[in-house]
Amino acid sequence: VVRARQKKCFEILKSHGNAGIASPENILNADIEILNNPDSTQNDKVKTEEIYDFSDEEDVERWSLRPIVVECKHRMTKARIPPPLYDQIQTCIYCLMYGVEQADLIQVVRRQSPKKSKGNGNQLDEQQMEITISRICLHDPIYNHQYHWNATLLPRIASFVDAVYSIRRDDGKRYRLLMAMAQCEMGIGSLGTDLLKEGYEMENAKKETWKILWEQCPWLL
Repeated sequence: VVRARQKKCFEILKSHGNAGIASPENILNADIEILNNPDSTQNDKVKTEEIYDFSDEEDVERWSLRPIVVECKHRMTKARIPPPLYDQIQTCIYCLMYGVEQADLIQVVRRQSPKKSKGNGNQLDEQQMEITISRICLHDPIYNHQYHWNATLLPRIASFVDAVYSIRRDDGKRYRLLMAMAQCEMGIGSLGTDLLKEGYEMENAKKETWKILWEQCPWLL
């Protein structure tokens, strides 16, 4: 069945190629003609931005081709299933940029296997690779990325931008935030030997920093 489908795809693409070879430009830009019925004289044309359905009427399983985004992540220890939400959001942004609904988020983990000896006594490291593929969909019934992009993420991004401009316009807020953040970055032990007092002051500085941010972006709570 797979060989028959591959042959059919090749015949369709071959008719639009130069010298019998389908070029990328022809595949992307040309209309692909699909015969719904071998005995019929009418052909249906499917634009390349739509789903390509190459199934025959007698096919038990329907199959089609559609563009997707492929995002590759290299992990240090192990693949996470499901992928972290922030990685899914990043992948969905790529989907929205390219106008597609689905993506494959690929997680690659490389590990060094135990050393093996060659015939001359030298030790060789063999690298093992583990690949995990997760399908991300804008209309996922659990995450519903498309809805939350419009209803949650975009409003919060706009709110954060407004907060930045609000703090920059107000000298009081700006200096409060700068002083509190500077005190947090100095750390314990940088001003003297009273570590308990410095720790207390740094904790208050952290609270002041978050207080300013929460005043501008209540959704951070």
